[in-house]
Amino acid sequence: MKKNWEFQKILNQKKQIVETNLIIYFLPSETLKVGIAIPKQFAKAVERNHYKNQIKAILRSIPWIEEVNLRCVLIARKSFMHLDFDKKQESVVRLFERFRKNGKVKEI
Repeated sequence: MKKNWEFQKILNQKKQIVETNLIIYFLPSETLKVGIAIPKQFAKAVERNHYKNQIKAILRSIPWIEEVNLRCVLIARKSFMHLDFDKKQESVVRLFERFRKNGKVKEI
């Protein structure tokens, strides 16, 4: 997702899961669509793009990610920026494991 109105539609629904490093706002959908947001106050544009690319790479590396039927917005917290890649990957995978079955939240 890239359009501001797409982000706002999801954020206004206020369905969210908050973790120490990431916040995810979500809506059920037919397919997976992910928008990634890194607040401007955390890093300059080049660094924000780097973190977005890392998150995209992590999502591509999850073999079962197509089972997740959501439109979601991932918002990284400041603590996410300082983690090494393995910890970032662990955090993202843990977050999406809750949605493995048809967009329904599974409590861990």
